[in-house]
Order: sequence, then C-alpha cells, then structure tokens
Amino acid sequence: MPQETLFPHLTATGPAPSMREAMAAYRAIFDARLAEGSLRPFVFPYHLYGMFLLVIYLLIPHTNNRIIYEARWVVLAVICALQWKTLQDSTSMSMATGFATGLISAWGVVWAWTWLVWMNPQRDAKRVQSRKATPKIEHNGTANGSAESHIGNGSAISIQIGDTRKRVQANGHAKEEQSNGHAAAKEATSGKEVSVEYYWQSYPSSFSARFSWVTDLLVNFRGPGWNWAIPPLPTLPPHVKARLGEEVDAASRTGVSSIGLRRFNTRRELFNSRVPRFILGYFALDVLKVIMKSDPYYTFGPNTYTLPSYLQGLSPLTIRFIHQLVSSLAIIISLEMVFYIPPLTISLLFGPRLFGLRAEPWYYPSTWGSFSNILTKGLNGLWGSWWHQTFRFVFSAPTNYFIREGYFTPKSMTAKISALVFAFGISGFLHAGGSISQFPKTHPSHAPVFFMLQALGILVQTTFCSVFHPQIKTLPTWLRKTGNLLFTLGWLFETGYWLSDDFARGGIWLYEPIPVSPLRGLGFGDTGDGWWCWEQIGVGWYTGRRWWESGIAL
Repeated sequence: MPQETLFPHLTATGPAPSMREAMAAYRAIFDARLAEGSLRPFVFPYHLYGMFLLVIYLLIPHTNNRIIYEARWVVLAVICALQWKTLQDSTSMSMATGFATGLISAWGVVWAWTWLVWMNPQRDAKRVQSRKATPKIEHNGTANGSAESHIGNGSAISIQIGDTRKRVQANGHAKEEQSNGHAAAKEATSGKEVSVEYYWQSYPSSFSARFSWVTDLLVNFRGPGWNWAIPPLPTLPPHVKARLGEEVDAASRTGVSSIGLRRFNTRRELFNSRVPRFILGYFALDVLKVIMKSDPYYTFGPNTYTLPSYLQGLSPLTIRFIHQLVSSLAIIISLEMVFYIPPLTISLLFGPRLFGLRAEPWYYPSTWGSFSNILTKGLNGLWGSWWHQTFRFVFSAPTNYFIREGYFTPKSMTAKISALVFAFGISGFLHAGGSISQFPKTHPSHAPVFFMLQALGILVQTTFCSVFHPQIKTLPTWLRKTGNLLFTLGWLFETGYWLSDDFARGGIWLYEPIPVSPLRGLGFGDTGDGWWCWEQIGVGWYTGRRWWESGIAL
C-alpha cells in the first residue's frame, strides 16, 4: 500500500505539529487518495471474503471425500490472494483500524494454514457442549431413578453418584456415549430440577449444528472448551469434568493454570475481576493519551522536533527508556481492554440465555500469566508464560504438525529451535502486516527483526544457563531471580526500539482509545480538545467499482 510522509520530522526543528494537526493533514490526503482510487478503507464484508470462504469450506464434510479434502489447497491459495489484495490497497483513518487491517490480512493467511494444513478439524477437533438430558425410564417405571437393574447383552447400568450419572458396562468399565462420553446432572433452575448433560461434540452431521461448531472453532483463538485448548489455559471446572465422566484433579479444583491464568467459576467472580480493571484501564488510557500528546515521538516516531520540557536535559538512553516504557504500558493496557470486551459483553451483558455455553464465565480466563514466570524463567518466561497467549495455538501448530508426522522428535533441539523460529517468525509476519497497512510511512521489516531477536535472546539465555548450570544452581534464589529479571529488561531495552519506533512512526498512537476524556475535558491536551474524543469515527458507506466491493467502511 502506498504510504505517506507529510511532515519533515527527521529534519525540522522547533515545535512539532500537534496530534490534531497531524490527523487533519493525514485525513485530507487520505480523502484525496480515496477519490483517485489509489487506496480504499477497510470495508465490511468485502475484506472478510477470505474468512467467509474458510467457513464455507469447513462447513462441507470432507473427511471421507478425498477430492474435496485435496481442494483445500485451492481454497488456501484463494484465501492468500484475497488477504494479499487487502494488504496492498486498504487502510483506515482510524489508526488502530489501519494497523488492524494488515494484522487481520496476515492473520487470515496464518489461520487458514492452521486449519487447512497443520490441522484437520473435521477429524480431530471436539468441543464441550451441553444440552438437556433425555429422561430415562428406570426399572421401577419412573424417570431418572437411581439405577437400572437389568443387565444383558449390550445393556448397561446407569449409576447416580452425587450429581453425576455414568453408564457402566456389565464388565465394570465406563461406557462413553456419543462423541466420547457425557454424563447427566440435575441443576436447580427457578426451583425446578433440570437435567443437563455435557459431552464432547465432534464435527456435527446436521448443518445448523455444524455452522455453530465451525464458527466457534474459527473465532476461538485460545481454545477454551476445545480439545485443542492451549496448555497454559486452566482446566475445565470440576462440575463440567465430573459430568463428562473425567477425573476431577487438583488443577481443576484450584482453577489456576501452570503459568498463573485464573478461571472464573461464576459471573459474579468474572464481574468482580474484570469490571474494576476495565474502569481503571479506561482512566489509565486517558492519562497515557495526554502524556503522548505532549511528545512528538508518539505522533511521528523518531524526530528532530523540540522535546517536551520534562524530557529536555535527559540523556538519549533515558529518553529511549521512557519512550519504550510508555509505549509498553499503552500496548499492554490497550490489549487488555480489547480482551475484556468479549467477557463483558457475551458473558456479563447477554449471558448464557443468548450465547449458551459460550457465555459461561469459565470460558474467559484471565489473559496474563504470573509475573513470577519472568523471575524464574527470564526472557522465555516473559514471552512463553507471562505475555498474553492469544496466538499461541497458531504459533505452535507448525512444530506440533512436524512432531506429529514424525519429522521432529519431541523435546529434541530441532523441535525446540523450530518452535522458537515458527512462534516469533509468525508473530513478526503478523506485525509486519499491520505495519504495511498503516497510512504514514513505516519500516515493515523492523517488526520481524524485533521478534526474531527475542528468539535469539531466549537461545542465548538458555544456552548460558545450561552451560553454567552447576555454578548457577548454587546461587541464592533471590540472586537467580534478579539475574533473570535484569537480563529480560536489558534485552528488551536493547531490542524494543525496533518495534516501538515503528509503532509510533506509523501513527498508531494517534488513535483515540476512549470516547470521553475527563482529563481533556478539564483542559489538558491539545488546543481544541474537549470531553468528546470520537469526533471523526470514520464509519460510513463505501461504494466500490463493483457491487461486491461496497460495504461499511471502517
């Protein structure tokens, strides 16, 4: 996509243009480019046709049809072409949406490879599903009795244990019923007993159930409730595991995963955890936005304009540290606010009555691992355990495929290096896509450099610790944790500018994260700022050259 450089920010001196002035200039040239047809905004549904094609293909049963199954390569090629076209000519005047346009384009390619090449979901994927149990007529003639007394050829005993019903074969082994087993339970609802059963649902036979199954598969990045859920997620709640006929272990009871992710068992727990953090995050973004408005770095990236007064006199290293710190806080808080939207809307606002099992609070565990992972594992702990694991499944899918097919030996050095290269390489690819689709001039190669440097850092630290393990294990625990923390912070400081500078260079911090700003309403910020921040939302109707190119512009 053609990118714009409208300001001499690498040569000019004196006061910098404000964010409002920069956005006005970008908006004017953006409208001119739209009029001449050299670019287009992100258009719904036009720019999601690739994802729609993936949904349509997965809705067609192909496990036992080799021709349809092999057609996945044609589907993959078409999806990649559509995503590449989006990357070439689309952006947005909402700077966050502009970045997301390229990220979504790259994600479409990665997601299609995951489900068409690295995985066979119609054969292997299963999700937890619930339904009302069918009442069974027992030996005494009543429904839902305590046990069936008859045993014969093919018959089974139904045993009620607490709130769990299991069917047991005459030989004493539990029998799995329909899609790897289910168990019935009675739940009190408005004073009445309603029998509910949970079961593992494989690829359904009916179209309506298949549509729900496929869409759930494709919008579910971390996989809660699926058999392919990423390992860091907390396990299923005890009541679900028990009703599935599975062992309820200690991890299920605690609701905390190996890296510190927390499961919420009730909507009240989810509310008490997420809502206060959402409110704090809202005000934190307001503070960060006001800070960014005073520093031209967050408008143009590296520049030669006059520094704000609070940075004047500081060393270049100190200034770089402050820029990276503020950028990191803005990234983390912005991501967390986005991650809060599904649980707040689907689970708390609409609830299970509308979204069923997908609105249960346990479906939305916390996002970030325990900070202790950094202290005990260093840089590997930061990226592999503390940082959000939203894309972990696609990062690990290629390596898992090669291990599963016998190309790599599990836990071998080849497998470990492959995991690092794929994980950080795919992450670099995704962020490079976002850089390409930004309207101001960027350096898309910088994001991949940053992420591959993280892989190198992990290799350096793990190799060092392996070589000097006999000496390191004799050191006090606090000293080892301090060393891990210092190495992690030092490596991020020396490499972080590759990413943070390009984010700023592309204008990502020009986006308005909140609709109403208390600080700007009280007089902070640029001249012309006020309480309302979404003056230019940029949502409207876009008319393309052909009817299928038209839609809602973002």
